[in-house]
Amino acid sequence: MDQDTIWTLVGKKLNNEATPEELRQLHQLLKQPWADVYSIQILEAMWRQNPNQPPRFIPYKLQQKWDKLESKLETDDTRTDTFQDPANEADPPVKSMRQRFIPALTAAACLVLGLLSIIYWKNHAGNYNVKTYQITAARGNISKIILPDGTKVWLNAGSEIFYKTNYGNKCREIRLTGEAFFDVVKDAEHPFIVNTATMRIKVLGTAFNVRSYANDNVSETSLIRGRIELTTASNPHHRIILKPSEKLTIPNKKGSHHNKNEAFMTLSALHTTKNDSLPSEAQWLENKLVFDNEYFDEVAKKMERWYAVSISFKNAQLKEKRFSGKFEKESLNTALEALKATSSFNFFMDNGKVIIY
Repeated sequence: MDQDTIWTLVGKKLNNEATPEELRQLHQLLKQPWADVYSIQILEAMWRQNPNQPPRFIPYKLQQKWDKLESKLETDDTRTDTFQDPANEADPPVKSMRQRFIPALTAAACLVLGLLSIIYWKNHAGNYNVKTYQITAARGNISKIILPDGTKVWLNAGSEIFYKTNYGNKCREIRLTGEAFFDVVKDAEHPFIVNTATMRIKVLGTAFNVRSYANDNVSETSLIRGRIELTTASNPHHRIILKPSEKLTIPNKKGSHHNKNEAFMTLSALHTTKNDSLPSEAQWLENKLVFDNEYFDEVAKKMERWYAVSISFKNAQLKEKRFSGKFEKESLNTALEALKATSSFNFFMDNGKVIIY
């Protein structure tokens, strides 16, 4: 069987036992449509992790049958391999899913190509057999990645995920800082777990969005389909079950200036409208910057990540203003002018820095 042959040839290659003919055969086999899920770097890393456990190749026809949500989420035809072998650090980093249309940054885009998503590894403290992979989406960009089990992850701007080389042995566990959308492959024997600074989310197979930026006032988990079990860092023994179209909001810092009079956690419905294919909580997947009745300083943080700029306030009272809006291809200046038209403030822009006053 071709899949078994690939696994055998990968082992021979890594042990320097493969003949030139076998190396050519491996190269040809990896060109097969059903085998393009994993790059040679991914296969080598997986073989080193467990040579007795071949990967589960995803048939080409199943790849074509992405569900309706998947087709909505695709914003480019570039697929990102993410399971890079630490021994091949010289290999090019993964590509960003696509670069947003930001006129002011177009010229700079060529200079940072290849830095949009960065993968590197580091030894896990006290254990030299287990290593940690880190994947980063730079500010101003969205990255799509595929984990070793076929789970698809979209990383929003300024986000990172971490997972270890033993991913999938007992469970599929990752750590997230920032925002990501997960379309999880169902596997009842290997639960999928997402850890953030404020919550722990456990699923079997589902689609959901998590936002947990360190400098935001709140963290959110929004369930699109399926079912998830959630616990908070402050109360790990209390389990919360989310149903489709529900969102759980948790303050990141107790007593922060917006949260003084707010409940510890809030369960609410997702924001949906008739003309939108996705709730507002996940419309960043369609390259839309959306905010619903949010404080200006929270809006500013989203705009910082979206447009890769820094924004500061000269007048702290302006942070308390609330805005609702949706931007897609608008430049930063156009977006700020639109907000300015609905409220009284001014702004100054210079070399990637914005001052609100």
